[in-house]
Amino acid sequence: MFETLEAGSAAAPLFWMELFDLRVHASRDSRGCHNMSDAVAAFNDFASQASRLAEVPPCDTGEAVG
Repeated sequence: MFETLEAGSAAAPLFWMELFDLRVHASRDSRGCHNMSDAVAAFNDFASQASRLAEVPPCDTGEAVG
């Protein structure tokens, strides 16, 4: 989770969440969150994605490791 540079702006998200895959050293998804409701929805979605990714062997992710 990151605080955005424009955090003081009314239009900017309060913070940014990212789903990072350590197996391929790449971001899988990211989302700007304007409030806690956005953050909860993003977290639930990322948790679901992470669970699915954990079931896939690293060689089947479609991305090269390294």
